[in-house]
Amino acid sequence: MSTPILLALLVVVGILTFLYRYAMIGFFAKHALPGWLHALCRHIAPASFAALTASALFVHGGDVQFAFDTPRPWAALAAVIVAWRTRNVLATIAAGMATLYLLKFLLP
Repeated sequence: MSTPILLALLVVVGILTFLYRYAMIGFFAKHALPGWLHALCRHIAPASFAALTASALFVHGGDVQFAFDTPRPWAALAAVIVAWRTRNVLATIAAGMATLYLLKFLLP
């Protein structure tokens, strides 16, 4: 791909991204969202975080592998249990990270 075509593509994608993001802020700022859309918007951040976490845990080399022989899935499980029991974000992060580093130290 030539440099001018690549630059044009980047500009077009940038403009489309800006318009997509501006649509929710600029066009709908003066109007209240419908109840069903407002309810769906509350789930965007947790769904994005779950997708990022799942890909970090189970995608290796472009393939999905449910391998439990590495420390990451076990650390994630420990973090989920702490989150469920305490509902504390800092305790969840601390438990997950502590479990991850402990298992990395203990397992070969």
